[in-house]
Amino acid sequence: MSPFNKAKSPPQVIKFCWDSIIDKKVYETTLIFSSDTKNKMLSTEPSNYSHGDTYFFQCIVIGLAPEGKVRVWLKNNGRPNLEQKNTQIITVSGSELDMCKGVTKSNFSYGYDDDIIDFIKNKKYPYGAW
Repeated sequence: MSPFNKAKSPPQVIKFCWDSIIDKKVYETTLIFSSDTKNKMLSTEPSNYSHGDTYFFQCIVIGLAPEGKVRVWLKNNGRPNLEQKNTQIITVSGSELDMCKGVTKSNFSYGYDDDIIDFIKNKKYPYGAW
């Protein structure tokens, strides 16, 4: 559970900076959530764990992958997370950076651990089922 970025109501827009070690790039991503996401976060579903209890979709999961690829899900209650396909995702890098220009100050000189090198060897990214 994330200890930060808590809000009293569902977000409409989230904008953030992130670094891709593999690309050696800084990215700036804006997520514009659809009314479907807001409605889902404001409604309840039966809990998987306690009969008669209800569950709110209160956590957003953001997946980041090389080449600036971003996907968004609502964390589900013991079931597969719900991809938010209607979320508008805008990702920029390089000269298109606005808010994130000079923020991260990454020089990408720290390289990779051996296990990461083994993991990405001969694979095309983004890795996994994207």
